[in-house]
Amino acid sequence: MKSQAVGLVSRILKLSLVLALVPWAATRAEEKKVPERSEIETKYLWALEAIYPTDEAWEVEFKGLETEIPKLAAFQGKLGESADTLLSFFKLRDDLVPRFEQNFVYAGLRSTEDTRENKYQGMVNRLRGLAVEYGQALAWVEPELTAIPWETLDQWMKANKELGVYRHALDNLFRQKKHILPAEQERLIALAGQVFAAPGNAYNLLANADLKFPTIEDADGTVVELSDSAFYLFMDSPERRVRKDAYEGITGTYKGVRNTAAALLNGEVQGHLFNVRARGYENSLAAALDGSNIPIGVYENLVNTVNDNLPLLHRYTTLRKKVLKCEDGVHDYDLYVRLTGEANLEYTYEEAVETMLKALAPLGAEYCATVRKGVESRWIDVFPTKGKQSGAFSAGTYLTQPYILLNYYGRYQDLSTLCHEMGHSMHSHLSRSTQPYVYADYDIFCAEVASTANEILLENYILEQIKDPQVKLYLLGELLEGFRGTVWRQTMFSEFEGKIHEMAAQGIPLTADTIGAAYGEIMKRYYGPDYTHDPLVDNYWIRIPHFYRNFYVYKYATSYCAATNIVSRIMAGEPDAVQKYLGFLKGGSSKYPLELLKDAGVDMTSPQPIEDAMKLFEKWLTEAEELLGV
Repeated sequence: MKSQAVGLVSRILKLSLVLALVPWAATRAEEKKVPERSEIETKYLWALEAIYPTDEAWEVEFKGLETEIPKLAAFQGKLGESADTLLSFFKLRDDLVPRFEQNFVYAGLRSTEDTRENKYQGMVNRLRGLAVEYGQALAWVEPELTAIPWETLDQWMKANKELGVYRHALDNLFRQKKHILPAEQERLIALAGQVFAAPGNAYNLLANADLKFPTIEDADGTVVELSDSAFYLFMDSPERRVRKDAYEGITGTYKGVRNTAAALLNGEVQGHLFNVRARGYENSLAAALDGSNIPIGVYENLVNTVNDNLPLLHRYTTLRKKVLKCEDGVHDYDLYVRLTGEANLEYTYEEAVETMLKALAPLGAEYCATVRKGVESRWIDVFPTKGKQSGAFSAGTYLTQPYILLNYYGRYQDLSTLCHEMGHSMHSHLSRSTQPYVYADYDIFCAEVASTANEILLENYILEQIKDPQVKLYLLGELLEGFRGTVWRQTMFSEFEGKIHEMAAQGIPLTADTIGAAYGEIMKRYYGPDYTHDPLVDNYWIRIPHFYRNFYVYKYATSYCAATNIVSRIMAGEPDAVQKYLGFLKGGSSKYPLELLKDAGVDMTSPQPIEDAMKLFEKWLTEAEELLGV
């Protein structure tokens, strides 16, 4: 049930600063060209005026929401009186929460346009406070709902069609009934929300505000200041000395706060363990999966199948060793650099849009027409401007159109980013256009399927168009590295996450040494005999913010495997494959995520989609080896 706004708003608060799992940064030459926002044509700016015409209109709505929250509390103790009373509560909630989200998204998106401007960050902070108030005001709802006999609710829903809409949501709530506490205890947990968020908030400030990075000499001998946001830019340098110096400078800086970082991560894990013990879960993994109704077997399928196929990743490491001529083995700073130099793949924004539409053509005319309309309706904030947030994301709410933040420079990666974020936005648009509010948001387990499917369709299309072996090799390198970053690496991160939770549950102290040892062991196992492990790598876990998101990262890997399965069947011309996929995109959360994926033809309770993805990786790897002659 969408009875707690805090959970919903927290997803919006975590708009990613990073493109999927392959962050990028502009070169220094590109940064010099960045214009002011006022210099950009309106057609390249997102249409936030469609949410509120002015900041003053936002303020009026914010104050209105402040006064209306108490109306929800008036229903306390009355939900079980009648079907009409319960329906009235649901209708009021489903009116207020979308408005709250709309209010937040406007302020949040405005704050990304120019991070030098404090006004909108102040608006966001006010909404965070209101979100906590909202969570506290509704802490009684779930206990009160689950106190109503299911037989009574069932009769009400059969007799009242409008109330019947909420059947799946109520079924999902009652499924978790044994983990829902009495109202007063739920209120106390809601009050502690900011306490549990403290480790993650402190980590963000430590990593993004307090750490100062050293300087190095780049490949031209110019002294440059390192930054975490440019990590992958330095790691892509063909000059190994630059990669090594940058890695040691950035990771070494994190090592300098290793004890503080360990204490923060331990605080996060202890918060998860509190939830496990308070709500009676078996362990942290079970608690994290329960909200999406994901069996532990799905997670285990991923981890076990990936481990069974580690020889493929070892083979990829060996390929890197040969191509990059790493006689002393592949170090961590050698894992990100391209196998070949840049390909001459450049696109104006208009060319990128047209290329995207051609690549997405297998999804049908209606899908592509909606994409084009989205571009023309200014879903997208296209170009970098001074002060604009880096990276890319897709956002929006039930009451708004989707919105995409880009920083478009004209490279192939930017085209790929456009397709990726358009996948998110189309998933959101189709879900919200089809489902009532209660089911309009898709579960996070499914969140990366549409974006990844779009990327794969683009890669297939570009590979078909390219005849130059060097360009093809470049694209194969992008595919292999994308797979490594999304499937191998995220599963590895998830294993590490599971390990530290197990250690904490067993009473093993989570210190910088014990956490580092666990991370080092898993790195060596994953990358194999041609990987050379440096002691500094044992501190790399510190720069991964996803460890403050409670078993989130494995979903990148499962989504990738599901997406490759779906695309392969669409490209093979399987009957109804497109319609099944579009049905999945329109399904929102009207069913459990595994059921929606099964409707699309993918059974994630089976290892088969993961095995199929591994075969695709092996195919790309073989093609790259043949083109390289190794």
